[in-house]
Amino acid sequence: MADAIGDTNLINFIAIVSMQLSTVKTLNGSNFDDWKEYLSMYLAIAQLDLALRVNAPAKLINESTVAEKIYHEKWQNSNRVVAEKFKKFDNTQKSHYLSLLEHTQYDGVSAIWEHLMTLISYFNKLKSFDINLGESFLVRRILKSLPPQFKILKTSYNS
Repeated sequence: MADAIGDTNLINFIAIVSMQLSTVKTLNGSNFDDWKEYLSMYLAIAQLDLALRVNAPAKLINESTVAEKIYHEKWQNSNRVVAEKFKKFDNTQKSHYLSLLEHTQYDGVSAIWEHLMTLISYFNKLKSFDINLGESFLVRRILKSLPPQFKILKTSYNS
């Protein structure tokens, strides 16, 4: 029975991978970056699928069959790829919020408190990623984001 389930999962897996392979663009000499991106995505999907669909297999024992060992290795590789992709996603999010915190300027249209809350939310998001810039950085960043009409506030703080 377990072999039948394994065969069904394998057939489904092959079908999904084959479908994804059809989306990979053909390399024509001028589209290397796009081709590489699509191929990387295909390979990632092919590896991610197993770890996302199936719970971790039982630990291997001396009596484990060759098929169980191969399946265990495939699942471990898939799980490793999943972890790497989430780590990359985490780093991308960190960079995104750092950029938002650094480049957001007061637009003069919204309320000043909305602008402050936006910067504070970016700062808190970074803290949730274990990036602690310190509250003095936040205060300096907020003051720097304000237009010249708030010069008196900037001067009062720096005194």
